[in-house]
Amino acid sequence: MFALLLILTGCQLLWSSPAESTSINEPVPILKSVAEQLTSGSYLFSYETADGTYREELGIVSRSSDSKSSDDDLEVSGIYRYIDDWGQEVEVRYTADKSGFLPHVRYISQGEAYKPFRIEPLSLMGAHS
Repeated sequence: MFALLLILTGCQLLWSSPAESTSINEPVPILKSVAEQLTSGSYLFSYETADGTYREELGIVSRSSDSKSSDDDLEVSGIYRYIDDWGQEVEVRYTADKSGFLPHVRYISQGEAYKPFRIEPLSLMGAHS
């Protein structure tokens, strides 16, 4: 038990040390924020902040293919980007549905050209109602 406590304490010290240069209490300005929701439950939202954090998500509600079920299925796809505690830009693209959550993580090198990933707004997709 003591050995486990010692290991966990060491891990906490290791993981928390780079964060001391950043202040958690300072508010970060929001540069852009968009949200759209349809009566079907499908939605789109995105935001971007001054510290480089970005997120965009699209959720589409569709009728279950099982004719005996009246449940709806939700398929979600999105992307988020942030700067980690070590100053590395991290990008995560993901999908989620009844089969689970599938993330794809990419660390963006300094100087590498970044091509933003955009999701079509529901109103432009002929949204599922």
